[in-house]
Amino acid sequence: MPKAEFARAALTYGGSHGITDVSIDETWTEIDVTDTASTLQESEFLGGRRTYNISFTLFKNAGSADLTMNTAASAVITITDSAATYTTYTGSLILLTKNLSGTIDDAVKIAYSGRITGALTEAQG
Repeated sequence: MPKAEFARAALTYGGSHGITDVSIDETWTEIDVTDTASTLQESEFLGGRRTYNISFTLFKNAGSADLTMNTAASAVITITDSAATYTTYTGSLILLTKNLSGTIDDAVKIAYSGRITGALTEAQG
C-alpha cells in the first residue's frame, strides 16, 4: 500500500484554521464481568465504550480570538498529501485544554486538546 506524507492539515471549527500537527487517539474501555461462576483464577471482560482524544497545534494570529473551550461544536479535520489525496475526520469536538507558547524568532503557537463527544466519522477522497 502506498504511503502518504503529511503535507497539510486543516481544522474547521468555528471557521477554517491551518494546523501544524494533529493526533487522534482512539481508546476502548473494558468491562470486567468476572464473577463466582467464572473459571478459577481467570478474568472475563466485555468490550466497553470508545473515546477519541484529539490534539493539534495552530499558529496564533495577533488580534484573533482563540478557539472556544468547554463547548461541543462541529469539527472537521482534513489531512492532505502532496497529491491532493485527503482523509477527513468529522465529529462533535469539545476542547478541554490549550497552551500558548512563543519565543523570539519563532511564531506564536497554541496547542489544543479535547475529546470527541459521540461518533467520529472518517472519509477518504
